[in-house]
Amino acid sequence: MDSLILRKTTREDIPSIIAIEQASFVSPWNVHTFLTALHDRRSCNITARYNDRIVGYCFSLGMKNMVHLLNLAVHPDFRRQGVARRLLDEIFSFARSNRKSYVFLEVRKSNDIAKRLYTSAGFTHVSTWQRYYSDTGEDASIMVRRLERTDG
Repeated sequence: MDSLILRKTTREDIPSIIAIEQASFVSPWNVHTFLTALHDRRSCNITARYNDRIVGYCFSLGMKNMVHLLNLAVHPDFRRQGVARRLLDEIFSFARSNRKSYVFLEVRKSNDIAKRLYTSAGFTHVSTWQRYYSDTGEDASIMVRRLERTDG
């Protein structure tokens, strides 16, 4: 998607993000959660736009030596077109520019599509958190990507 534009997420983006969130997850984040993440000074929140339409987003939080990828979703009509990969690349750039060594995330054990994406982006499974998701009791796969100095 050559005309995909990535930019910092704004408060005005939240209604479109909520719509994608609700179409993507069993237990979607609410407005308050998005606004809290948006206003955290340690965060990197990126919105993907195609023809001035929000088609994806990624919320992450810079921590001591790592970046926690909190939430990533792409509108169903725009999946498998490289949007998620571009968002991940932006998070990797944020991590490197802030001298972070790792990016980590948790993903539902049953979410094979997301796990394949993350594996193809260099993440590896490091742990399973039992009954992590309170809505279903499902386990979470914890995945990490180490960022080398020569990475990128």
